[in-house]
Amino acid sequence: MMRVVQRVGVALLAVLLVGGVAVAGPKARRVKLYRAGEVFCTSRALVWGTGAVVVRDRCYVVGLVRDREGTFLAFLDPEVRIPPGQLVRLSTPAGAKLRGRIFYLVPVQTVVAIPVGTLVVVPLRVEEEGSRLTVILTGPQAPNLTVVFSVRL
Repeated sequence: MMRVVQRVGVALLAVLLVGGVAVAGPKARRVKLYRAGEVFCTSRALVWGTGAVVVRDRCYVVGLVRDREGTFLAFLDPEVRIPPGQLVRLSTPAGAKLRGRIFYLVPVQTVVAIPVGTLVVVPLRVEEEGSRLTVILTGPQAPNLTVVFSVRL
């Protein structure tokens, strides 16, 4: 009788271990494409660098900014309406208003095809997999520029 109980216990333990491994497996990768100027929303905080955070549960229009200090992925107010492909010169009155509507600037290391002192909205490919969110710019200004964020709840 003791051997039967042991065998049932071992079998039950094996089922629980295999079931636990299956539940803890990797999450599927989700991919979404955004046209230039389309609103991008995130339900989780995006973290890059040494802990800088893009706030969760907000929506943004994503652009590319180039100034004397470098090139940046810009998270803009979703109410911003800039036609796709149009460069906005930051030194103009319209550019000055636009600067006040940029919520976050994420530095990127790349060579881009926009002049210094401008902003342009860009199309995106967003890939989310587990605790990583990868943003890939797909437009002609910075083709395949990739920024990887860690994701927090």
